Amino acid sequence: MPQNTFTLPFAVPTASGFSRPNWAEIDLDALRHNARVLWEFAAPAGLVAVAKAGAYGHGAAEIARALQGEPGVALFGVACVEEGVALREAGVEMPILLLSAILPDEAPAVVEANLVPTVWSQELASALDSAAAAQGTVLEAHFKVDTGMGRLGVGHCEAAQRYRDLRAYENLRFTGMYTHLACADEQEDRLSGLQLERFEAVLGQLSLPPEVLRHAANSAATLRYPEAHYDLVRPGLALYGTNPCPGLSADLPLRPVMTWKARITNLKTVAAGETVSYGGTWRAMAETKIAIIPCGYADGYFRALSNRGEVLVNGERCKVVGRVTMDQILVDVTGLKQPARLGDGVTLFGVGLPVEEVAASAGTIPWELLCAVSQRVARVYV
Repeated sequence: MPQNTFTLPFAVPTASGFSRPNWAEIDLDALRHNARVLWEFAAPAGLVAVAKAGAYGHGAAEIARALQGEPGVALFGVACVEEGVALREAGVEMPILLLSAILPDEAPAVVEANLVPTVWSQELASALDSAAAAQGTVLEAHFKVDTGMGRLGVGHCEAAQRYRDLRAYENLRFTGMYTHLACADEQEDRLSGLQLERFEAVLGQLSLPPEVLRHAANSAATLRYPEAHYDLVRPGLALYGTNPCPGLSADLPLRPVMTWKARITNLKTVAAGETVSYGGTWRAMAETKIAIIPCGYADGYFRALSNRGEVLVNGERCKVVGRVTMDQILVDVTGLKQPARLGDGVTLFGVGLPVEEVAASAGTIPWELLCAVSQRVARVYV
């Protein structure tokens, strides 16, 4: 007869004590290790530590505080004014580069928080200049050239003249010029070389002084194209321990920073022929021991992993069976060398189960999986 073992609360190692047994461990030593490895590889270029989107789900404030003052870390990169202000409020004093477009009416907030905006238009430059003048300061900014991404920046053919025009603003000082490579992580990358040629052509027209820092390389280009290192590189995914183009780029000893963990909250035995979870999409071929794990798509564990994902239980791989639900997944733990018990630890991805592998099973990319881990999953910094 099928046996059910009912649930009990378990403590998760957080400062607040008891909580839902589903948490993400953030290894700050691994983070600092990755920063050192990347800096040594890209030297003499410094790092723009990309901390946008909550530092790819790791917690922007904690990540920035851990990296502030680390050798080689020159700036932090965020997407928007709100993210930059949040880092300032968390005590981050280093330069913070706004990597995305902002609106002219955000200029006063940018100046007040001493953020470094990305600028390429007369309208934004004028607004920032006026806001800086009103607050009695000179604002640093980086100029962006669109060499082929087709998203932000002024076109490479117009860039040199636009840069000369914007330098006329007295309260705006350009301390950086950059571009963004669209295909650096693609196996058939036919664009990065052309983009770098276009960027070089703009630089050649301007003869920038040394204080204007040049940068072009995201994680993939940092690992793959040394010629793209310039004065700064902008690692994001690599900083958090994942190579965005394995087999195509330098194989650095990066360590995963996030390991998503949970605990078994229920165990049951399913008889041959029985189905589990919504829709009955999985049927037991023989008597099967099933573990219930308290995570689901509301936590960021993708529904696409239904009947195809794997987790680690007691260090062994176990398959996800049935549909991923909002709050729970079911895992086949039959035949483990060390039988599963209530409260045993489970790894959803991270150390021992690379996030890129889980992302591939879900038909997505590791960036999306990391960013999708929801806020109801406690972050535990170790």
